[in-house]
Amino acid sequence: MSNIPENRLDRLEVLFSEQDYIIQTLNDLVARQNQEISELSIGLKQIKDQLQTLRTDLSGDITDPGNEKPPHY
Repeated sequence: MSNIPENRLDRLEVLFSEQDYIIQTLNDLVARQNQEISELSIGLKQIKDQLQTLRTDLSGDITDPGNEKPPHY
């Protein structure tokens, strides 16, 4: 009879250990993903800024096509 509670306690310790490992692994994964998301957000902002700069630079070069004469004139 005294063996049964000991087995249950051993089983609970094993389960606790496994859960602790899984939680730590998931925590590490979430931390890495958070870092990657931060880096991607910074990169996306840089790309948006570059695109806006290109749009601004090109807007001065574009003329209104309604004012251009057709090529046969």
